[in-house]
Amino acid sequence: MNAQELEALVPAALDTLPINFAILDDDGTILHTNHAWQEFGKSNGVDSRPDLIGTNYLEITNRAESETGQTAAVGLSEVLAGDREQFEFEYPCHSPNEQRWFLMRAASFTDGDRRYVAVAHFDITERREYQRRLETSNEHFKQFAYAVSHDLREPLRMVTRYLQLLESQYGDELDEDASEFIEFAVDGAERMREMIEGLLKYSRVETQDDPNDSVDLETVLDDVLLDLDMRIEDADAEITSESLPTVTGDASQLRHVFQNLLDNAIEYSGEQAARVRISATLDEDEWIISVSDEGIGIDSADADRVFEMFQRLHSYEEHAGTGIGLALCKRIVERHDGDIWITSDSKDGATFSFTIPAARGRDN
Repeated sequence: MNAQELEALVPAALDTLPINFAILDDDGTILHTNHAWQEFGKSNGVDSRPDLIGTNYLEITNRAESETGQTAAVGLSEVLAGDREQFEFEYPCHSPNEQRWFLMRAASFTDGDRRYVAVAHFDITERREYQRRLETSNEHFKQFAYAVSHDLREPLRMVTRYLQLLESQYGDELDEDASEFIEFAVDGAERMREMIEGLLKYSRVETQDDPNDSVDLETVLDDVLLDLDMRIEDADAEITSESLPTVTGDASQLRHVFQNLLDNAIEYSGEQAARVRISATLDEDEWIISVSDEGIGIDSADADRVFEMFQRLHSYEEHAGTGIGLALCKRIVERHDGDIWITSDSKDGATFSFTIPAARGRDN
């Protein structure tokens, strides 16, 4: 097949796509439309000539009185003028019987010394509906988690209080087994309290301030090290760090990520004192922050599982924890449009790394 025959296939191929597609010249005049564009025009009474070839699409959008139409007109005019290469805009386009959403995309291209603009309208109704259901589900989860966490704390406090009263008032009359049973019960209630607090924090991640502040990670780390001072001293841990950057995020949430990763590095140091190193590497417009230790490491098969809610690789007797900390870290990092992962070797410890956007408009 030669180039001319292949070129002749393009219009037929475009007609098979369920996307409203048109090609404009640099003045906005419609040169070509596909079948979906024409059918959309017919069903919505856009014009007596539904293909609209030869008419000016910019003039059509400019005539729209709605805010949606004006936004589309401004974006399209900027692409036609060469002020921007591409414009995207989501908008409602409801027919009499359906509630629909579309994504408009206009992008310029050249052929020889001639400049053109391709305009496509994608039906994103299903995606919008899925997003709406997901947001509703997330909101229900947050409400449920908050209600459960809030309502459970008071009866749990009561259980702990009465167990402690029982021990203090009748401790002399109890045998060794009874005292041990009370200790186990109090310990279990305390673990449950920690899990409830963790669940409450997890449910509130998305309700915090928008993570768009400039955050000095050096300051965040200093605060975390101050909070963990006694923990570090008791474990004879050594924490070293490279110079850390200023990033875009939520300082209180990033503080939690650092605190959890450092606390884990100390907890899983093994028989030797913890040696932890924090590093930062710039990768285009984001930083990769890594927390490395020389501890017991994590099996590669469990590298993803540790970020799931309530997942623990060790018993409570071996290592304390709720199984929420890393799941919360993952949720926080994802809220900052980042990723978190682990690389580990049972001989060389583990490295937890996460990405975070570099501070906008600043020299980092």
